[in-house]
Amino acid sequence: MRSSFFVRLVNGPFGDPALYARVAHRREALLFDCGDLHALSARDLLKIQAVFVSHAHIDHLIGFDHLLRTFLYRPQPLLVYGPPGTAERIAHRLAGYTWNLIHGYPLSIEVREWAPDGHGRALRFRAARGFAAEPAPPHACPAGLLHETSRYQVHAAPLEHGDIDCLAFVLEEKLHVAIHRDALERLGHPPGAWLADFKDLLRAAAPADTPLSVPRTAGAPVRRSLGELAKQIAHCEPGMKIAYVTDASPTAANAETILKLAADADLLVIEATFAEADRRLAQERNHLSAALAGQLARRAGARKLLVFHHSPRYQNQPQRLREEAFSAFGAGRNDAQP
Repeated sequence: MRSSFFVRLVNGPFGDPALYARVAHRREALLFDCGDLHALSARDLLKIQAVFVSHAHIDHLIGFDHLLRTFLYRPQPLLVYGPPGTAERIAHRLAGYTWNLIHGYPLSIEVREWAPDGHGRALRFRAARGFAAEPAPPHACPAGLLHETSRYQVHAAPLEHGDIDCLAFVLEEKLHVAIHRDALERLGHPPGAWLADFKDLLRAAAPADTPLSVPRTAGAPVRRSLGELAKQIAHCEPGMKIAYVTDASPTAANAETILKLAADADLLVIEATFAEADRRLAQERNHLSAALAGQLARRAGARKLLVFHHSPRYQNQPQRLREEAFSAFGAGRNDAQP
């Protein structure tokens, strides 16, 4: 299966948490946590459609102001998701600046909170109103579903991080549609933007007799039915799944949540903050050890593993935590380098 999402750690395994996930064949991306974002170009930043904040510790939210400054002229709204209290914290961040000269700016920010009962709070902030907080319709998040498009969805689950909740996320493609390029060539249909619409119809389970106008390499477009064309040029399979886990106390309850969330993930991105020899520190500071991260990845059946959020105490041994995690994950398992 070709990748539907291309992910990278913005700041490497030792820097502030921020996972940039670009959507294949689309000018859009998602951001998981909002640490320092200066390593991203303005072009990369402007592709971001939604930001998923695990919790409000400074290293997970310090990049918001940089993102805001880049987005001021963007007409497309920015969605921010997070645990309860996120809307109030963003309101305070916005209130910390003077906005008397931006009333013609188009930016709108909507902050939507996860809630255990599936009915989250939401607030809207518009540049045209000086980013004053405005009520927005309550955010429905049944079974942790935070964000959904025709192509993918993002779910969240709470983890214990000391005495606060920290959200873990899973990004999942709804249905992967693979195109047979040789069949396209044989039938005389060129690749192009029309294939994106074709895939969206399949993901939406449109009727097989849905008519399509399909371009030809030579000559005028032809009319084809969705079902007929799908049989000739495509096949469908379960979509790509990426799980993101950080700042989790090493408890049995958290392990159970992580295993459920990351089950059969194509990629598990998970913190590996301390070495196994320092398990006591991991427990005191409510983080996972590298060995535990690898064990959870193996037990969840993840295909690939990417570890991050390393404690700076291991800077002089930069490979130690990764090696410990992969030793627990299993020899010969697939690596995903940051």
